[in-house]
Amino acid sequence: AGKKMMQLAATRMGAAGGRCAMVDAVRSLRSLHRAAGPCVLANARRSCLGHPLSRLQQPAAGTRMFVSASAGSEGKCMRVAVVGCGPAGFYTARDIMKGLENVEVDFLEMLPTPYGLVRYGVAPDHADTKNVTAEFDRVLQDPRCQFMGNVCVGKDVSLADLRSMYHAVVLSYGAAADRDLGVPGETLEGSMSARSFVNWYNGHPFYSDLITSLESISSVSIIGNGNVAIDIGRILLKPVPELAKTDIADHAIDVLNKSKVEDVHIIGRRGVAQAAWTIAELREIINLQGINTHILSEEIKLDEVDAEMVAKKRPTKRMVELVQQTASKPKTAGANKNLHLHFLQSPVKVLPDEKNPSRLGAIELRKNVLEGPADKRKAVPTDSTKLLPCSMLLRSVGYKSLPMEGAPFDSKSHIVPNDGGHVEPGLYVSGWLRRGPNGIIGTNITDGHQTATTVLRSWNEGALEASKPGREALKKQLAEKGVEVVSLDGWRRIDQLEKEMGAKAGRPRVKLTSVKEMLKAAN
Repeated sequence: AGKKMMQLAATRMGAAGGRCAMVDAVRSLRSLHRAAGPCVLANARRSCLGHPLSRLQQPAAGTRMFVSASAGSEGKCMRVAVVGCGPAGFYTARDIMKGLENVEVDFLEMLPTPYGLVRYGVAPDHADTKNVTAEFDRVLQDPRCQFMGNVCVGKDVSLADLRSMYHAVVLSYGAAADRDLGVPGETLEGSMSARSFVNWYNGHPFYSDLITSLESISSVSIIGNGNVAIDIGRILLKPVPELAKTDIADHAIDVLNKSKVEDVHIIGRRGVAQAAWTIAELREIINLQGINTHILSEEIKLDEVDAEMVAKKRPTKRMVELVQQTASKPKTAGANKNLHLHFLQSPVKVLPDEKNPSRLGAIELRKNVLEGPADKRKAVPTDSTKLLPCSMLLRSVGYKSLPMEGAPFDSKSHIVPNDGGHVEPGLYVSGWLRRGPNGIIGTNITDGHQTATTVLRSWNEGALEASKPGREALKKQLAEKGVEVVSLDGWRRIDQLEKEMGAKAGRPRVKLTSVKEMLKAAN
């Protein structure tokens, strides 16, 4: 089919010899793609490169390119399955498709919706950060790519089955669990992970009923001094009418409207110089309308080691100066909410409420001192402790990935052991599952590129098997199991409905927050 189509295209170009003829040929190729798929189209494109007009499609000088497929894999189509449709998966798939035209890439996502952490992790009032989905959409729109939502690897299809269907399987399903504090009482009612709270207000279907009321909660303590802790504090303290203009989940707006939270405590075990938040995030929360920020001056004094380090690092210096200035800033009369920033404090025990022993009522904090060199400051506990009353505790001390049956897993570091993204022949990993839960969305650009390069190298060296059935075999198995797969068109219908509901409410979108609702909209 590809050969016949190229003969037709060449005849048209030979007869007219101009740009319009090339347009006709491209249209013919598009028709071929719809009929025969991207791999046949790739072979047809490759045959067209000898025509003089093909130079119009060549990259500009200096453009970074991958090495194309080696002669040993010429004419063969590599079939790739990416498990997880978040930033790491997108960047990996993008760079695989940049480096090899003759490829099919299928995204397998547990939810009916793509984007992962961008949809369910980025704060609703940080819309600019979510603009990265435009780049992800370009990946999904590539005719060589297919989105398969509502497919759970390990349940609907095993990893072993996937590996038998695809030349390469890339695991990029992120980190769906949390690190514990490791202190007595942390499982009491009212104690939960920061991740689950973030998923709740962002409308993740698995967490929509996590919190039904904050009317009995007056004080919330968040353990951890990073951007996630700052995000949660801001959501709890920010005027609800401002949040209601965002894509925050409707159920979160309802609960926050009736919230009685007045005090938010953000607690870090090390000093102010080691705080992991950015100055932009910090400035945003301390400048919220109607709040006072409280910081104990003795907790932000710098010892000689930190003072020397801060003087050499301008971003850290600016952040420390902002904290110090905020600590000495006069309090605003009439402010009805309070932000408390604590440093050099570690929780050692979660205590039950006296009236309701099944629920937490306070946390015991132990004062720390810092020891060690500037780049390895360690929090060392002292004998000094204090009690801090609180009615909700959120643990923001790190995420961790979970193992998948059929893949090796390091239970200590909570990652899949790998070498440049390579795990075993035909099995690869990217993102948090590869390196651990650190960095920002953009960190996955380099990460994905490295894994993509490793996948392409394996293909070019002939290390991957030549014959694999790919998506057709997977679709057949899923159909036999009765799995309701959400396609890209299905996701577009969900997306359109959310945006239409949002337009009526003067918001970017109103998220569907149950899988049932999503599947109904997709169909």
